[in-house]
Amino acid sequence: MKIKSKLHNYFIAGIVVVLPILLTVNVLVITVRVLDNLFGRFIYPYFEKIFGVSFFGLGLFSVIILIFITGMLTANVFMKKLMPFLENWFVRVPFVAQVYPSIKQLVNFLFSKEKMAFKKVVIFEYPKKNIYTMGFVTNELSLKSTDGTQLDALSIYISSAPNPITGFFIIVPKKDVTFLDIPIEDAFKYIVSGGVLMPDSLNTGNLKFSEQSSADLSRD
Repeated sequence: MKIKSKLHNYFIAGIVVVLPILLTVNVLVITVRVLDNLFGRFIYPYFEKIFGVSFFGLGLFSVIILIFITGMLTANVFMKKLMPFLENWFVRVPFVAQVYPSIKQLVNFLFSKEKMAFKKVVIFEYPKKNIYTMGFVTNELSLKSTDGTQLDALSIYISSAPNPITGFFIIVPKKDVTFLDIPIEDAFKYIVSGGVLMPDSLNTGNLKFSEQSSADLSRD
């Protein structure tokens, strides 16, 4: 029984290591084939006619070159002014208006440096007691009521899963917030994946709370 149990454990351990690798490779292969077939059908005939030869991956390679050229053009002042007009024309196409804006927002969020404006990772009780929510500090502020009472608070962005751009913003009293000593990227992956992806920094044994002062927050 001990040998059988060990073999079972070895097999499970092997699956844990090998399966993610196989799935990742499979996804990459499928992605390459889909992109190559999608764009290759327009490239292959002309390439073979001109050079007398074609090769697998030519469609994907053409897409990569096109992306670089587009990036170079959008850096041009004239193209920056022209792009809004082209987009306005593009979204007038039926169905595109419902899809393109959301996809653009998601891509901009994922590849933009603006998400790094998040200063710290925090948890706090929300939406009710004993239920905790993880969020990102975007700023701090002092609120003063009509009777002169001052409240130190934090502007916090709460991202949703799986689409981070559909999150929302709330203001929370600073005294009710606990700062976490973990990288913003790890917390972001954890939230967007719905808790499925568990970075090492979020494991119970490694999770640390930190005392955060106003000076530290403004310095980040």
